Amino acid sequence: SRLRRRSGGATDMDFERPPVYFDIETGPLPRAEVETFLPEFEKPKNYKDEAKIAEVLAKKEAEWFEKSALAATTGKVLAVGYCTNENDVVILEGDESTILVSFWNAITYHGAFLQKLIGFNSNEFDIPFMVRRSWKLGVKVPDTLFKLARGRVYLNESCIDILDFWSFGTRDSIKLKNLAKFLNIGEKNGSGADFAKTYETDKSSALSYLKNDVLLTLRCAKAMQLIKN
Repeated sequence: SRLRRRSGGATDMDFERPPVYFDIETGPLPRAEVETFLPEFEKPKNYKDEAKIAEVLAKKEAEWFEKSALAATTGKVLAVGYCTNENDVVILEGDESTILVSFWNAITYHGAFLQKLIGFNSNEFDIPFMVRRSWKLGVKVPDTLFKLARGRVYLNESCIDILDFWSFGTRDSIKLKNLAKFLNIGEKNGSGADFAKTYETDKSSALSYLKNDVLLTLRCAKAMQLIKN
């Protein structure tokens, strides 16, 4: 897209753009792909009965499969929701590569961040997950997403994680559900753990859940004074 010229020769890039609020939902890859990353679980040392040992190992394996949607090696992006205000929520779904290309393009201009990217636990989960899946699928990641400092890799300062502000550098954490309740700005309408299954059986309800989470993210950021109203 072309940049519009403003008075004095300035372009849109010279003016601060509204923040983008976002959330992603993931699901497990096909079982056959997931199984290739199945770890070898350690047998309980205090058990002697082989049947009980097998039962414990089977439980560990089942729990591991249940969490497969949370790792980029065993999960994939099912949908991404984002907005700049409550009336313009965009939902990307379908082909994973197309979702990623569309989202990276939506939040950058030629690989550069022109606005803040705000999510909940997003610097810990959402962004790393999307980057790793982009690597897997050969999707170009924005040039300015990372920076190196003192031999370590950091995210662009425009990536704002609401949970980081809640924690204040401590180990204190909170769920989006409880933060929204605490700030009195709305309620969750489902559980992310159920998203993949709901997406298969009732796509409309699943995407409604995602849209609501995007709006809760926006409202939490405003209530916590992370942006100017």
